[in-house]
Amino acid sequence: MKPFLLAAILSIFTFHFSHSQTLNPTHWSYTTTDLGNGEFEIDITCMLDPGWHIFSKDYAGISVPASLSLEKNDSYEPVGDMTEVGEKITKEIMIGDEKETSVYYEGKVVFVQKIKLLKKEATIKGGIEYMTCKEVCVAPETFAFSIDLIAK
Repeated sequence: MKPFLLAAILSIFTFHFSHSQTLNPTHWSYTTTDLGNGEFEIDITCMLDPGWHIFSKDYAGISVPASLSLEKNDSYEPVGDMTEVGEKITKEIMIGDEKETSVYYEGKVVFVQKIKLLKKEATIKGGIEYMTCKEVCVAPETFAFSIDLIAK
């Protein structure tokens, strides 16, 4: 009886932990480039696992498009809007009886934001909210970052 009970308990724990892991098809990194005159370019790269896609900021459907939010402070200001670099895919899809234009990236996308320092140093805190899909979509998530910049 004891071996059966132990096997049953182990099976329950194994099932629970294998199904409670969060899908994480995105892998994030960033680089900064000093453009001179107190301006910097921040490149935030998202690498996606095979078969997954992330929606573009230009997507206007029922899912969540990528968006950048920056914490405001008096040491910097954004220059222009966030841009995207990558192989953008635009595809007509059906959602129920409605036709929708889906705009997304597979494999890799780089989100680019220029920053102007208003002081010698600044810490840029923010996040990119995004949604990824494969056969089903994962709930929206945010990649949070904190980047220290120092003007030369």
